[in-house]
Amino acid sequence: MKTLWFTNTPSKYDQGKHSYHGGGWIESLEELVSEHKDIELAISFFHKDGFQKERIGNTTYYPILRKSAKKTPLKHIINNWTGKIENSNYILQMKKIIEDFKPDLIHVFGTEGIFTSIQSETTIPVVIHLQGLINPIVNAYFPPSQSKLNFLFNFSYFKNNLLGKSHFFSMKRLRKQAILEENSLKLAMYVMGRTNWDKSIVRLYAPNAHYFHIDEVLRAPFYFESNTVNLESDSIYLVSTLSSTIYKGIDVVLKAAKLLHEKTNIKFKWQLIGIDKDDKIFKHFEKSIGVQHKHINIECLGRKSPKELILIVKKSHLFIHPSYIDNSPNSVCEAQMLGIPVVACNVGGITSLIEHKETGMLFPSNGIYELTAIVQDYVNNPKKYLNIAEKAREVAMIRHNKKTILGDVISCYSKIVKK
Repeated sequence: MKTLWFTNTPSKYDQGKHSYHGGGWIESLEELVSEHKDIELAISFFHKDGFQKERIGNTTYYPILRKSAKKTPLKHIINNWTGKIENSNYILQMKKIIEDFKPDLIHVFGTEGIFTSIQSETTIPVVIHLQGLINPIVNAYFPPSQSKLNFLFNFSYFKNNLLGKSHFFSMKRLRKQAILEENSLKLAMYVMGRTNWDKSIVRLYAPNAHYFHIDEVLRAPFYFESNTVNLESDSIYLVSTLSSTIYKGIDVVLKAAKLLHEKTNIKFKWQLIGIDKDDKIFKHFEKSIGVQHKHINIECLGRKSPKELILIVKKSHLFIHPSYIDNSPNSVCEAQMLGIPVVACNVGGITSLIEHKETGMLFPSNGIYELTAIVQDYVNNPKKYLNIAEKAREVAMIRHNKKTILGDVISCYSKIVKK
C-alpha cells in the first residue's frame, strides 16, 4: 500500500532538528510505519530549501519550498497584518507530488493548514489526523484579564506590531485558520483522533465522518526509563514544560507560585522547561501580574533535549500542566511514562489521559487556588501521589504501546482503502 503523508514538520528528513514541541511523535510514528513490509511511505512538508524528491532509508521525501519572505519584506509585513495564510499556489505542487508518487491513501496531519485542502482536489481517499484544534484555541486564546489590546498598545511589542508579529495579529491568522479547519472537517470522510474531546469536535463539524482512535507514539527515550523515584528533600520540586504561547498557562504558573510563596510555608522550586527567562511573553506576564520569577522560586531552564528533560523530571515531585486548552499533550503522556504524579488543567482532551484522583489530579482552568491546594495535599500525603503515579504509568504504557498503535494505523489504512 502506497501512503503519502502531508505533515507540518519534516519528520526524519531533518533528523533531530524538529523533535521539540510537537515534532518528535511524528518522527516516532514514521519509524514504525516505514518499517512495515506492506507500506511504501512518502512524506511531504514545507521546507526552506529547494524542492527535490529524495529517498532516505525506507521513506521518500517531497520537500515543498516555502516562499522566502526576505525577497519581498513589505509584502511579508502586509501578509502578517492581514493574517494571511498559505495560498492555493501550494495546491499545484501537492497535486504534482500525488501524480509522481501515486498513493493509494493520503494522510494529512493537522487541521489548520493548506494540506487539508487536497480533499477537494483528488479522488484518492484522505484521512485527517487531528492534533491541536484551532477553533477551541481561538475560544481560549487570551487568558483572563488579557486581550489583543494588551499587546497592540504595549510599548515592548512596538516592533512586533509594526512587523505584524504580535498576538494581536496572530489572532487574525488563527481566525482564518479556524475557518479553514471548519471547512476541512465538513469535507472529511475519515478522521484519526485520540480523545473523547476531539471525537466530540469531529461529531460537531463532520457528523458523518468515520472516526478512528489512534494513540500517539512517544519519543523513544521515554519507553526505556524505569519508574522514577522521588528523592527525599526539604523542598518540593515542581516542573512544567511550557512554550512561548499565550494560552499555555504561563500566567497560571506565575500566579500559583506567587500564592504558594506568599500564603504557605512550603519550600518549593518550580522549574520551567522550554522557556527562557528573557522570553517576551514570559516577561509580559511577569509585568502584568506584578512579579519577578526569581522572587517566587521559579527557574527558567530553556529548551532541553529529551535526555536532559528526563533527568530533570525524574528528580521532581509533581509535573504540572497549566494550559488553557489542549487535546492530548505529549508532555503529560511522557511524564506519566516516567512515573511522576501529574497535575493538569481539566480542559480539552485531558480527561482521556487522566482520571481524577486515580491516574492524576485535575484542577479548573486558571484554578490557582485549587492547584495550590493540590501541592499542599502532596506535602501532607506524598505516598498517595506515588500510588497515583504508578497507576498512571501502567495505563500510559498500554496507551502508548508501539505494536498496538502500529496495528491500529495499518488497520485504519486498510479499511479506508478497501472502501
